[in-house]
Parts: sequence; C-alpha cells; structure tokens
Amino acid sequence: MFATDRVRLRPPTPDDAPNLFRLHGDPELHLLTNDGPFVPHHVGQVRARLEKRISDPAEVDDGVSLLAEAVADGTFLGGSSLWGINTFNRYAHLGITLLPEARGQGYGTDVVRLLCRYGFRNRNLRRLELETLAGNTAMRRTAERCGFTHEGTQREREYDGDGFADMVIYGLLRRDWTP
Repeated sequence: MFATDRVRLRPPTPDDAPNLFRLHGDPELHLLTNDGPFVPHHVGQVRARLEKRISDPAEVDDGVSLLAEAVADGTFLGGSSLWGINTFNRYAHLGITLLPEARGQGYGTDVVRLLCRYGFRNRNLRRLELETLAGNTAMRRTAERCGFTHEGTQREREYDGDGFADMVIYGLLRRDWTP
C-alpha cells in the first residue's frame, strides 16, 4: 500500500490479531501511547474488533489505522494511525507504536514519513500534528527528523504511571513538508 524500501504500511486484517494483541497488551507501553486506562483484552476480543471493523465500518471517517511491517520479510513492526481527521480545517494527528525489538532502527522515521505522505498527498491535508510525552526522546527525535516543529508544551497533561507528565506538541505544515 504505502512503502519505503524498508517499511510497508497496510490496513489490519483479523489475522493480525495476535500481533496487535502483543503490541497493545503491554501495560507499560500503553502508558506511553494512550490517554486512557489500560484494560486487558483477550486475543479473541482483538480479532472480533478487527472483524467488526471490516463488516461494519464506521460511517464517519475520522481516522485510519495501518500496520507497519518490514518489506524484506513481512515481519510485524507495529501500528500507526492518522486520527482526529478534520476535513473542514484539513488537519489530523498521527501516532505510531512500535514493538520493543523494532525500536532504535529507524523504522519509526520511515513510518512517520509514510503517514505524512498519506496525509498530505492522499488526504489533501494542510497540517499534521503529533503529541508525545516530553520524556519520549525517541519520538521527539523522530518528529524533528521528519520536519515537525515543536510548537508547545502542556504541563502535567498525561498520566505516565508515576504521576502527570508534560505533553509536547509538534506540527508540520504541508508547505514545510519535504517528500
């Protein structure tokens, strides 16, 4: 679907349930990537949710989820999303979650660049936003490497398991994007 020479993004299928279960079943990772409480799920629940998404797609198109896999061998790397799509003002948020063994190898940069290409070229958006915990230095470096500008910090916005942490906001305008 969307690919670099190393990473491919594609829609999830019900057969991806075990990988998504592994990705979203980690309570510590959940604290970094989600803004709600961790609720344990069974792999069967994940599969049922994927099946429902295929058989009964939402009427409102406010987001898209794509899986990241290695082009070379199809190894599952993680998930990504373009969410909160505002078609009137033409902006959206993006997010990525990689398995621990996929981190630190540049895959995150490839995924963010692919999401930018999808958002700007295929969705005709004019702005993309990325939010992450201030202490998530890997995501901050990835955002900056992909051309995002640090636009602000919201103090003590998100619970991180130990207390409330600052959230940093990055933005990228289409005119500043380098494909």
